[in-house]
Amino acid sequence: MKKYLPVILTTLLLTGCLDRFDAQPDDKLQAQLPPGARITDDGTMLAQGRVVGVSDGDTLTVLASNKRNYKIRLQGIDAPETKQAHGQKCKEMLMTRAVNLTAEVEAYKLDRYGRVIGKVTVEGKDVALEQIKAGCGWHYDAYAKEQSADDQAAYAAAEKQARKAKRGLWRDKQPQAPWDFRKQQ
Repeated sequence: MKKYLPVILTTLLLTGCLDRFDAQPDDKLQAQLPPGARITDDGTMLAQGRVVGVSDGDTLTVLASNKRNYKIRLQGIDAPETKQAHGQKCKEMLMTRAVNLTAEVEAYKLDRYGRVIGKVTVEGKDVALEQIKAGCGWHYDAYAKEQSADDQAAYAAAEKQARKAKRGLWRDKQPQAPWDFRKQQ
């Protein structure tokens, strides 16, 4: 796969929190990229790094080749919050899948909290898709339009199968969606 980890978070924040990465980065911006990172013609950043931490079931921290840590929010999934039912278990599941392994990230944009939104692949597997298959998250319909058609279909099918098999959070009769949990906090 051609995916890699974005590492220009600081530069993007300083340049006004651009929604997408500039497809033609200037020399200053290009200098902020670690070795091997690049921005495609459609504004997707490709880079690589090592997963060094997990905040919850859909957010991880990657150490890039420039020795900087970056928070990556997995695209296409919303997992239970850590203090929510199944939250700790889903966090542990993501830790098992990714920590201390090399991640390839295809980054699309920054969210309103300054986290990079991206598709993360570890050992050839899309970790967000694997989380959904394990019953550790919802396919995040509100942002599905930002995914490829293939990813939309795969994530939706994975959630449907996890629900049917009553895996993870789907063991509960009516698991609370993380967006509803956040509204209550």
